[in-house]
Amino acid sequence: MNNLNELNVLIIGCGNIAGFLDMNRKVAAEPITHAGAFSLNPNFKVSGCMDSDPSKLEKFSEFWGIDNKYNSFEDIVISKQYYDVICICSPTDEHIKNIFECLSLAPKLIFCEKPISNSLEEVIKINSACKELGILLVVNYTRRWDEDIIRLKSEIDSNSRGSIRSVVTYYNKGILNNGSHILDFLNFLIGDIKVKFVSDPIYDFFTSDPTVCVTLEGKSSIPILMVPAANASDFSLLEMQIIFQKGMVSMLDGGLKWVERDVEDSDIFEGYKTLNSGTERKGKYLKSMSNAVDNIWRTLSQGDSLNSTADTAIAAHNLCDIILQKKIN
Repeated sequence: MNNLNELNVLIIGCGNIAGFLDMNRKVAAEPITHAGAFSLNPNFKVSGCMDSDPSKLEKFSEFWGIDNKYNSFEDIVISKQYYDVICICSPTDEHIKNIFECLSLAPKLIFCEKPISNSLEEVIKINSACKELGILLVVNYTRRWDEDIIRLKSEIDSNSRGSIRSVVTYYNKGILNNGSHILDFLNFLIGDIKVKFVSDPIYDFFTSDPTVCVTLEGKSSIPILMVPAANASDFSLLEMQIIFQKGMVSMLDGGLKWVERDVEDSDIFEGYKTLNSGTERKGKYLKSMSNAVDNIWRTLSQGDSLNSTADTAIAAHNLCDIILQKKIN
């Protein structure tokens, strides 16, 4: 029998991030998918899933023990089953359509993969529609739930590492697809980001979403550089180095590893300061999805604030649009 306090979850789109990536997960490993994270949280029950591919739907529902499976949105409506939380895990070009459809189901919260849409205008429109109906719209910019990023934000706010001198980031696979992650957590960490220069585009994966070199400026005129890394066909890369007054912090492998280097006296050049070789530690990025689900629960049950919303996603998307529209010098 279900816990009466459990919130029902519906997953639309039964692909990798929906749950397939966790199907071979070791028991002790952190869940990195919607089905994996919601299934492990005792406050939720994944009780519905939808996909137009019958074989994928069957495999997904069977593995996760999901009672209600649907081939179409019309089937969900006909079922009259209520869902408190709806996860949108369908392909990006279907996100907007799926969210608009789900408004008629009146869930408490919609948790959508990013980007909500390639069109900023559409994102603003759907955000307004959700607000009018009192439906919370969460966007899965996972690093806003990364404990290392949150701690770094606290250190920046308290100035415990001294002033930020510069930031260098590395990415590929498109400014909107991957670059928006960087712009989102730069907004979170530093804020007041302005676009200064944009290079010629590199189409390393998407024909409509180029990877570009971007010079930005954060609050207090902090210089920020987004560097196009290896071609996306070579390998995926998303990393960051922040140079502080008292040292350097590097986020590697998208947050799976961190390296911290401190200032010390040079043992070769007298009177000079240098950075030591640093210490490497394992990052907590893989806990982000579980943290997101916990944040959703605390928001719905206790009125906590959401770490990542459509409003914060719009801020990152707006920077992407400025970058894509900026005249190439």
